Amino acid sequence: MYEAVGLAIERFRHCEHVKYEPKGLHEFVVESREPSTQHRLTRNMFDVWLRRPGGSPAEVALKTRLKGLLGEMA
Repeated sequence: MYEAVGLAIERFRHCEHVKYEPKGLHEFVVESREPSTQHRLTRNMFDVWLRRPGGSPAEVALKTRLKGLLGEMA
């Protein structure tokens, strides 16, 4: 879910048609397919998660990749 939000933020930043930088309480809706599940996450929640240290090795690797993609924005 956090990876999907990070990728969405990066896409918004680089969209040549729309100048939009999601901040704070902007909400992202992440919906997985088969089985369909919907998750809601605000930009603030994403930023807090990204700044929080630790986690599993996979989570640390994901956060490192997202920080690199987003330019350490959080």
